[in-house]
Amino acid sequence: MPTEHIDMGAKKKQARGPAGAAPKPEDSKAQVSGFKISATRTAKKEDIISSLSSLSFLEIAIDGDAVVVINIESRDISNNPYLFSILFLKPDSVELQYTYIPGMSPKKRKLDVIRYFINIATLLGSSYNIEMSRIYQLLENALGDMSEYVSLQYDTLFSLYDNTKGEVNQMRHELERLRESNKMLSRENYELKLTTDELRVRLTGLETYSDEVLGAKLQEWISEHQGEINVFEFAKVHKVSEGRIDDMLNKLVREGYMSSR
Repeated sequence: MPTEHIDMGAKKKQARGPAGAAPKPEDSKAQVSGFKISATRTAKKEDIISSLSSLSFLEIAIDGDAVVVINIESRDISNNPYLFSILFLKPDSVELQYTYIPGMSPKKRKLDVIRYFINIATLLGSSYNIEMSRIYQLLENALGDMSEYVSLQYDTLFSLYDNTKGEVNQMRHELERLRESNKMLSRENYELKLTTDELRVRLTGLETYSDEVLGAKLQEWISEHQGEINVFEFAKVHKVSEGRIDDMLNKLVREGYMSSR
């Protein structure tokens, strides 16, 4: 999926302000922040792209070992990205860089970005093993810095935190249940293997002729084939080794049951 080049440095907003005058360049620079979390990628890059394909507003590309996810939230008058975030999904970590603009609370912006990141992490599902404690730490720190936003919006975000934490606890219980089920299946599989091995040994014993039966089979064969025997053919038909057949023929000759030519 093609993506446009984005400079994470400061960008100048060309749009006019409320008074109709273009903002001064130094007043319109977008600032950059971000965070990085240790994680282990457990799926192919193509599978990760497929997991996020339902979000049509995202631009997704592969850059070396990383899947790059770009979310452009607003552009300047020249159509250049202005408010945006870039998520780098690497084999051993996930890193998110984002911009915030003048007049925007960096603390509130960070909360919005963390909420967006949690939604992305939910879509990734089993594609990544992410350190959830690090996400909790980010969320708790951001909430702790939001004293000026102790309002309905704060309560909504905190509710999101509680819901996410509850879902994680539920997932932990489910994981433990699956582990116990896996242990039980492993025990059953081991017992089944023992039973199969025992039956295989019994079957092998049933298929193997005793010396008396083998001697009788050899005499019957020789009688039916005009006093001759093709050891290879007999071994193939009766599934007996040629060496054992030779030994039994010699024994029959020694004991006088037949004579050699």
